[in-house]
Amino acid sequence: MALSQCYRVKRNTQTIFVNTANPNADTVLTLKQRIIKALSSTKERDESAAAITHPADIQLFDYKNASRPVELVDTKTLTNSGLVDHQVVAMVFRTPSGAWEDVYIAPMDLAADLDDLEDEPEEVEYRASKGKERA
Repeated sequence: MALSQCYRVKRNTQTIFVNTANPNADTVLTLKQRIIKALSSTKERDESAAAITHPADIQLFDYKNASRPVELVDTKTLTNSGLVDHQVVAMVFRTPSGAWEDVYIAPMDLAADLDDLEDEPEEVEYRASKGKERA
């Protein structure tokens, strides 16, 4: 009996966690279908992600060796593709022109820096004074 596994599917600064109950039977195509479902249910609207409605619009790569990602074949099972639990899988989308995006996953420190750019109120020093201030 196979144990369930979780894969971290990454594109730029985006990460999607996808679980599979049987990596010996589930294929890469099944993984892509789960990714499409996750993309359609996300609260944040990424226009490029919203345009993805078919597995043929996604390419997945084994990202164990970041300098040489290996494209995953839709018909292979996840186990036969060499994927292991908690592995990073790189994802790219087909652009409207029909070309593929470059494989890119933002480094962790860059992703943390981007989180700092979110719309958060700036910290403002506030000093309440009661009565007259002393000189």
